[in-house]
Amino acid sequence: MKPCKSDEAVEENKDQITLFIDGDLAADSEYSAAISALQHTFAAKYDFVITALAEQSLPTSILLLCQNEEHGTSLSNRFNLHGLQVFWLPQDPSYQPLKPLINGHWYLDWKQPPTVLPVLSLIQQQHRLLADFSTTKQKLSMLTECLGEMSLTLNSHGQIIEMNAPLLKVMGESGKSVIGQTLLSCLHIPSSIAKRRMTQILADLSRTHSMTRLPPFPVQLKDAVVMLDGFVGPFNHDDTLLILRQIASWQNQEWLEQSAAKNTPVTLLLVNPDDFAAFNQQYGRDIGDQVLAEIIQCMSDLLRSADFASRFSGAVFAAHLPETNEQQGQVLASRMREMLRKKRFSAKKVNLDFSFGLATIESEEQLNEHSPLELFRRANAALQAARSIGGGTLVCWQPKFDANILANLDRMSGKFSDAADDDFKLITLQWDIIRIIGSTHDLQSFSEQVCQLISSGMSSMYAGLYLTKGDGLINLSCASEPKVEVKSVHQWVTTNIQVDNLDNLTAVPLLELNATTLQASVPLVTRGKCLGVIVLRWHSNQQPVAKKYTELLQQVSANLGTAIDRIILLDQSHKQGNSPAKSEPDNHQTHELLFESAAMRTLMQQVQLVAPTDASVLLIGESGTGKEVIARQIHNHGLQPNKPFITVDCSTIVKHLIESELFGHRKGAFTGATSDQPGMIAQADGGTLFLDEVGELPLDIQSKLLRFVQEKTFVAVGDQRVRKVDVRLVLATNRNLSDEVAAGRFRADLYYRINVFTLNLPPLNQRGEDTLLLARHFLKKFSQQYNKPILDISSSAVETLRRYSWPGNVRELRNCIMRAVITCPSDYLESEHLNLQAPSLELQPSASHATPSLQTVELTQDDDEELLPALTVLLNKVVCLATQQPTSFPVTVWLEKLWIELCLQKWGSLYQVALKVEQSESTLRRRSAKLKDTAIDHPLLEELTVECSSLLQRFLDGDAIPNLWSTLESTMYAIVVRQQITQQAKAKLLDVTQPTLRKIMQQYQG
Repeated sequence: MKPCKSDEAVEENKDQITLFIDGDLAADSEYSAAISALQHTFAAKYDFVITALAEQSLPTSILLLCQNEEHGTSLSNRFNLHGLQVFWLPQDPSYQPLKPLINGHWYLDWKQPPTVLPVLSLIQQQHRLLADFSTTKQKLSMLTECLGEMSLTLNSHGQIIEMNAPLLKVMGESGKSVIGQTLLSCLHIPSSIAKRRMTQILADLSRTHSMTRLPPFPVQLKDAVVMLDGFVGPFNHDDTLLILRQIASWQNQEWLEQSAAKNTPVTLLLVNPDDFAAFNQQYGRDIGDQVLAEIIQCMSDLLRSADFASRFSGAVFAAHLPETNEQQGQVLASRMREMLRKKRFSAKKVNLDFSFGLATIESEEQLNEHSPLELFRRANAALQAARSIGGGTLVCWQPKFDANILANLDRMSGKFSDAADDDFKLITLQWDIIRIIGSTHDLQSFSEQVCQLISSGMSSMYAGLYLTKGDGLINLSCASEPKVEVKSVHQWVTTNIQVDNLDNLTAVPLLELNATTLQASVPLVTRGKCLGVIVLRWHSNQQPVAKKYTELLQQVSANLGTAIDRIILLDQSHKQGNSPAKSEPDNHQTHELLFESAAMRTLMQQVQLVAPTDASVLLIGESGTGKEVIARQIHNHGLQPNKPFITVDCSTIVKHLIESELFGHRKGAFTGATSDQPGMIAQADGGTLFLDEVGELPLDIQSKLLRFVQEKTFVAVGDQRVRKVDVRLVLATNRNLSDEVAAGRFRADLYYRINVFTLNLPPLNQRGEDTLLLARHFLKKFSQQYNKPILDISSSAVETLRRYSWPGNVRELRNCIMRAVITCPSDYLESEHLNLQAPSLELQPSASHATPSLQTVELTQDDDEELLPALTVLLNKVVCLATQQPTSFPVTVWLEKLWIELCLQKWGSLYQVALKVEQSESTLRRRSAKLKDTAIDHPLLEELTVECSSLLQRFLDGDAIPNLWSTLESTMYAIVVRQQITQQAKAKLLDVTQPTLRKIMQQYQG
């Protein structure tokens, strides 16, 4: 029976009451009298919805029509109503039951409104409470899906009253007996600092009653230590809700080793002159820039040799203080504030006051791989707090600053304007531009990096850098969308922008070229002259974005102009044979730092943070990933960029000469030692020593290197004198040094000494579209070098580049494009010029369907020739099994659920899975929550699931592959699309809508 309603329209101020009836007697006319009476009597307040009683989840209180007591008892037994509160409306309202009613059941006289009205009010009130509870539960579910998979609830006394299944699973045996205990008594936090911070956060919560971010904290389990973070806030009266996520885990021994390796805190100090915008308005930008330069100089003069000062953004300065706890940082910040307040800046002799924000990351917190970003977030929150109370003060970060959850979802934490997300994007982009400045002495490489960064970061369809040459402009470099006609842009620029007017090109109006295109021209001015111009184009519907980014580019145009001027002067000096002493040599591999991928962006953020310290850095990555390039970046942005950068490839030196190469030797120390020779360590004094493939060093040399790492002293071969040097160590390896230690091939004490700050370099097949970005760069470089007028890479060649696994990484890509340019006779590089043996994936015919070869799947590992075809055959079987069932099941849901489960088994938490596969964590959490309760059961599917798990595990046993899921999904799409079944059946198999299916079919058919 379908639910029916009164014919009267439901008014907004009416409440709905469900009136249940026996569906078997729904047509009984005797019910109509009671229904009509109720609808008529209470029409002003209630609208009755008539619903047949069924075996379903019923409210705790219901209104139910029946014939008599016998009928009511029958309904109670049939539908198990004994535990509910039931108000019976008998057909005969004068009927009085002869026997006592079931507990909680009452008969009502529906002809007596005063009797019925309180019951209706009670039912409606209970329904509202249930609705509120359902809404609260739904909100909690959404929070846990987006913020973390684990949750627990504390009562007003701080005792645990509820813990969800994922957290119980993590806790293991200890999770069974935690109910009734206090949080800190059952969560063993092996850090007094973290425990004290947690106590303070919970105490502040009772006062602030607001959701607060939990900084990372370790929890000791039976066999492991896990790092958790999340949010805590008030919930359900006086209760407290904690939503947690796991961000890392270690075995107990690993935890002890890493804790011992990172035993010093790190402090960050942010400095901002108060009301500097008003200062600029009063004295002008030139004086303002002079003051900013004086501020950074004052900070540098005060800081210690191991510290580093930099201008972060606008008028915000940063001082990175390694091996400095919070108390020491406060002392140094107080001295700095006193010095800056007494300083009289510029020729105007102006005094300024300053706001300071200080934060410290303790040693155990540094085990979290995102601790550098966490350190900056805290320091920035402290700076915002100092500003908010009027400035002129120093504020140290406290957990209570995280009370505003909205601010803390942004890594910047501060609200510089009404659009905090936009502020963060702008400041990040500006930081990246400043990072490029000074990183190279090659003008072509510099311009390419700037254009790529501006184009991607400013969402423009075109970005080009033009320099003056004679009476005209020449294009140094550009980056654009594929559909942009680059030649027409060049022609417009050379025709419409006159060199003799460049010095007057100060205002940058946003020009509407036509109905579809906006353009901005930003001059690059330095030393009173304009060197060139940056031209940007956007689609016409991006006007607000274009205006915002144009203003940003104006802020850094002077820095870009100065950098270009410096590079030109250095080049002229070099050509004249007067290059500065000890100038940094050109880095022919700088182009390898072109990137757009999240993996490389994260890596470079870590480089920016560790570079201005003297900490040893260990680089881990496959051959060809650019370890030496990253090492040079660390040196260039380090404390002594003008000092030597010495490279030692430990794998290429003859074993008996390694000691002499590293430490030097005296005359006569061995046969052939005809004179004193300084070793690489001595040559690197004051600068950086880069030991490549350090895992190849013999054990006896490792012991001598350990002494140098510990004391910065060494003894040359054949000498007795101990020499002391100031050398920063950067080491690299493609081996797993922890495995080498376990095998006895690498000294454990040396490993712990050099593993101060580890950077993992992603292989090229994990860098997404960086492959194409680099390929186009190499194409332009080698086209110029070999005088080949090659315009671009064809679409088929692009697909070949994307499908190839690149086992040799960037080095292999560079050589591949060089070879292709040499052999290419046409205007475009084609697949045959690349000469890549990219494995193609053949879909094997199943028992009932033959499937043509698949050409659209991305191939990502060296062993794909073996694994992917086998996986394709298996997925074919799964699809055939699904199509043969009376009701087919969604094969993509089955595959995705299996994929996520295997990733969780390998990496432990959704947070880590999101990092490894480069997906949004919130999206991954929502998908995981949706799939968790999805069950696809079939006897034959169990065997296929085991087989598929084995194949996927072999993929995951290699390196993390960000695009592997898209490969699996594409394979499944192609198999389903080519099945001889209806479109409706295909949509069900793929769990998509019909419009989405049409798009998939367009891509994979034919």
